Amino acid sequence: PEQFVSAVSTALHFYAPEVAPLPALPRDERDDRDDAGAEASGGSRRRNRRRGGGNTSEQNDEPAAPRRRVVEVITEPQRIKGSTRLEAKKQRRRDGREAGRRRAVVTEAEFLARRESVDRDMIVRSRGGRIQIAVLEDNVLVEHYVARNQDASLIGNVYLGRVQNVLPSMEAAFVDIGRGRNAVLYSGEVDWDGVETGNQPRRIELALKPGDRVLVQVTKDPVGHKGARLTSQVSLAGRFLVYVPDGTTSGISRKLPDTERTRLKTLLKEIVPDSAGVIVRTAAEGASEDQLTRDVTALTARWDDIKTKAGIGEDGTPSAKGPQLLYAEPDLVIKVVRDLFNEDFASLVVEGSDAWDNISGYLRHVAPDLAERLQEWSPAEHDGRDSFDVLRIDEQIHKALERKVWLPSGGSLVIDRTEAMTVVDVNTGKF
Repeated sequence: PEQFVSAVSTALHFYAPEVAPLPALPRDERDDRDDAGAEASGGSRRRNRRRGGGNTSEQNDEPAAPRRRVVEVITEPQRIKGSTRLEAKKQRRRDGREAGRRRAVVTEAEFLARRESVDRDMIVRSRGGRIQIAVLEDNVLVEHYVARNQDASLIGNVYLGRVQNVLPSMEAAFVDIGRGRNAVLYSGEVDWDGVETGNQPRRIELALKPGDRVLVQVTKDPVGHKGARLTSQVSLAGRFLVYVPDGTTSGISRKLPDTERTRLKTLLKEIVPDSAGVIVRTAAEGASEDQLTRDVTALTARWDDIKTKAGIGEDGTPSAKGPQLLYAEPDLVIKVVRDLFNEDFASLVVEGSDAWDNISGYLRHVAPDLAERLQEWSPAEHDGRDSFDVLRIDEQIHKALERKVWLPSGGSLVIDRTEAMTVVDVNTGKF
């Protein structure tokens, strides 16, 4: 019995450390079990085990000592039986149950403190046919956008396309949008609410046929020999919200505090028509009813213009000739200013006459309250140096584009570009 207990304890130590080791047998009980093993009858073995080898009257008079659980402190890594990936998944589930699965609610005080604790600035430089946009937080570069005049993006553009062919094996249809290579529309991006399939499963050949006219929006630019990615679920972005014409999508940014979310929901119930849906953006924090109404009115008028150009009737089928461009998204500068620039930014510095005219005209029309934060950069006032040089933005860009990038925590990233992929090696460093 002693050897058996020792072997079982050793096995539990390696394969199930959370199970307490088996307690050692008392000396008198070991003697009784040895004596009982010599007997042939199983009943005698059980009687000797119950007697325990001691005086029965004395054992009945004395209370039984409480059984102690022996907990062993394990300081060395233990071997896991089975898949380490599944064991890690189980551990994450246990941690999730302990911490609770409720979403962290951002209070209004925490939200305002987070906004006011950082000094944000946006810098725009237009030079040599290229526009660069930098977002600084406490003079540290956190976002960088680059756009060239000849590299106009198609993302967000709405087209009336013509289906060229449908491939059921790929669950995709190739659509001519008048941009050279055919764009691709996958089955998951089809607006199935307007398609009557009956009880049949959703297959691309039931929704589209060669020669059909379809209203689509570009979600990804063409790359190499691949055409653009399309979706038939059109959405139009405004300054404070995203307008969804189908009326089935609605949501609000989780970055906003609960009081602000409640206020915006109450306002939008009266502003947004029942036939449409909206997704409220973070920039809508603090927006008045007039501002939201103006944004919804502008987006509704934009959608009506798209339907008029496409010749969409009551049945929802376009009748105009395609392919043709129905709506073009503004350039990168206007999109970044529309999406990012709000009351959190202290200033918007613009270098370049063309960019200045474009941005200043947009802000005065859309957000006149932010126009006073607009500043024009004059190289003559800074000894002929541009804004990215004076604010050390170029230096930070070069550091970020190096092969080895040091992190504030002491670690580093090693980035290597190969033929098939970009490899990022994460080094924890001395921390």
